[in-house]
Amino acid sequence: MNEPHLHARILSRPELMAPIRAMLCELASRAGLDETECGHIALSIDEALTNIIRHGYKNDPDSHIWISAWELENPKGLRIQMDDLAPHVELEQLKSRDLDDIRPGGLGVHLIHSLMDTVHFSKRPEGGMRLVVEKFHALVPANADVNVNNNL
Repeated sequence: MNEPHLHARILSRPELMAPIRAMLCELASRAGLDETECGHIALSIDEALTNIIRHGYKNDPDSHIWISAWELENPKGLRIQMDDLAPHVELEQLKSRDLDDIRPGGLGVHLIHSLMDTVHFSKRPEGGMRLVVEKFHALVPANADVNVNNNL
């Protein structure tokens, strides 16, 4: 895949989520996504960053998160990749809990899957985890036959 249109390294601090969200929404808008689609991206990224900060890094404010984003042309949309160096998590554990289990918290992974068109979690060979999500313009059917592993 080509160089990302946006690449940032941030510290694992909640106050840095808003500027990242704003940059990604601006890039999504440039890629032709509408306000609702940008909102879906913002909420998904908030959930992912919160999970990395809270669960991966145990609220350590000095750990790093790398965020890369690419505008997609065919279909029109945005691909976002988030990398961390937190301890590996078994991929089976990255499933949301049963929605009938009513209690606070624990729905971040469910929200990400619900709001984004493709979602792929993986372990990084050098340590840490990687999340790649894609959001396509509304004219592209959700869960279209798009392979998130292409060109990564």
